[in-house]
Amino acid sequence: MIPKFKRYFIFILTASILLTACQQKIKEDPQLRKERLEKAIAQKLNVRRIEHFQQCKKDAIAIAEKKVDSILLAEAKWIHIDTITKPAKPIKPTLPAIVPPKDSTAVKPLFDNGKLKIEN
Repeated sequence: MIPKFKRYFIFILTASILLTACQQKIKEDPQLRKERLEKAIAQKLNVRRIEHFQQCKKDAIAIAEKKVDSILLAEAKWIHIDTITKPAKPIKPTLPAIVPPKDSTAVKPLFDNGKLKIEN
């Protein structure tokens, strides 16, 4: 024999399952359903377009980078510039003009036969 508490529990559990299973489904208007589906499809298409555009942009940038790199490398190989060249010889300066001394006295020897000669 099943105790009274368990009987009530089983009865309530069975009744709640039956009541929830027998509820009527809410009928949706076909026009509203169609509009909802169209909105969902349009949203998915927009997301897909954006993803596709971003992927195409990434691919285009990758291709452009490869082409630019190859062009720059080709130009670098084509131009042969030696950056370590020997500098040119400097130009010799012209000889300065000889300026005559301001003192025009004749030059005489200081010593005459080994003795100092002083003039007054």
